Amino acid sequence: MMQVFRKMNWAGLVHEYELDGSRLLPWEGLKSPFGGAWCVVRPGTESRRHSHDEYEMFIAIDGKARIRVGEEFVSAEKGDLIMLPLDTEHSVINDSAEDFHFYSIWWDKQSATNFLDSIKVQP
Repeated sequence: MMQVFRKMNWAGLVHEYELDGSRLLPWEGLKSPFGGAWCVVRPGTESRRHSHDEYEMFIAIDGKARIRVGEEFVSAEKGDLIMLPLDTEHSVINDSAEDFHFYSIWWDKQSATNFLDSIKVQP
């Protein structure tokens, strides 16, 4: 039977991309057309600037930060959504005294196609 619930492991956050996070999607036994990670940017830090050929969206969960998208900056706080263009360098800058939590979701055509192919009903 597929596991339908996954408890957050706060002690298991991994430091990568100059932030602390946990890759939550997909997980063993759960099919997903996208990847997802809980991310925490600590006060006074900036996540690593990078770009990629996947679509990515940030959902701001708690705290405040500035999101660098190319050479532009947008302010983000709880509830905001940030859609990142393909192949555009981006990072998250936390100038505040509190952690900034956000959820990152990413996908590309191949991951979506693989998911759709995996759920097709066989004749």
